[in-house]
Amino acid sequence: MRIFTRWFKRAPRYRHFALLDTQGVCRAFKSCAEQPAGEHWVEVEHINLTWLGSTLPKRARIV
Repeated sequence: MRIFTRWFKRAPRYRHFALLDTQGVCRAFKSCAEQPAGEHWVEVEHINLTWLGSTLPKRARIV
């Protein structure tokens, strides 16, 4: 019976975060269920590798 509960279990929903330095430049990305510890992580709607090393577009942030 446990097999059936595993099949219908929902996968954890991951949120996407970008690490910004003091000038607002993107330094790293992370996908996890909860916001990472630290004050410089901001939630973004998706990860785009072209943002690394540059400032995030305003439309990327989730408020």
